[in-house]
Amino acid sequence: MSRILLIDDDARTRDLVTAILQAGGYTVSVAPDGESGINAALGAPGPDLIVTDLNMRGTNGWDVVRRLRAEPECENLPILALSAYTTAQDRDEAFDAGVSAYENKPVDRERLLAKVDELLR
Repeated sequence: MSRILLIDDDARTRDLVTAILQAGGYTVSVAPDGESGINAALGAPGPDLIVTDLNMRGTNGWDVVRRLRAEPECENLPILALSAYTTAQDRDEAFDAGVSAYENKPVDRERLLAKVDELLR
């Protein structure tokens, strides 16, 4: 069973996305902010995939992705940005930071599970 780390500072979003991913058969751990997300990603056992919000207080999602990509154990780890930012510029900045894929909020269950499945292949 694949392990997914969810990083989001909004408790309702964490609960919703966790429920969707668990129903999809995944093991989910959560981090309520960027710093704890980075620590969890670098801990053992590491996740098979990270799903992160971009707009978080403190260490934002862009910084999370950049810092993780600088770590050898995370340079090829799939990272999915899940964000309310919807412009092409927002997407471009996320990909420039190093995300593997980008999905908009509000969360669409089927689209999220399809993207996670694709990234874990």
